[in-house]
Amino acid sequence: MYQIEVYNAIWLFVVIFMLHDFEEIIAVENWAKRTESRITDNSKWISKKIWQFWNVNSYSFAKRDVYIFLTMSIITFIKIQNVESLIISILYLSFLLFVLIHNVFHVLQTLILKTYTPGLYTAIFLVTPYTIYLLVLLT
Repeated sequence: MYQIEVYNAIWLFVVIFMLHDFEEIIAVENWAKRTESRITDNSKWISKKIWQFWNVNSYSFAKRDVYIFLTMSIITFIKIQNVESLIISILYLSFLLFVLIHNVFHVLQTLILKTYTPGLYTAIFLVTPYTIYLLVLLT
């Protein structure tokens, strides 16, 4: 029974993270249009770099996310096939820590720009809590 719950929890992470990616895809174009003048007038180079990263259309951003989805799916599949492997567990836990760092960047970008950035809400309220739950479950 325990193994089935672990397998489901690991696979559910892919779904949770894709919900985060959907928020980014849906919000990215309108966000870039709404914040362009405010960001490009800002003299901070870091603000301009952040805006340049997000200044893409939804189609281009979705193409990026396909690679993220494929990578995440492969990592998850390998973990599911090797649940008891120590080396795979270390690699998967490293991946989860990377996701937490990714979420910290969402918060930092928002603080630097002093405005919402795409993906912020799901990063804070969905992905971060679920990632912490998985880390606790798997350690």
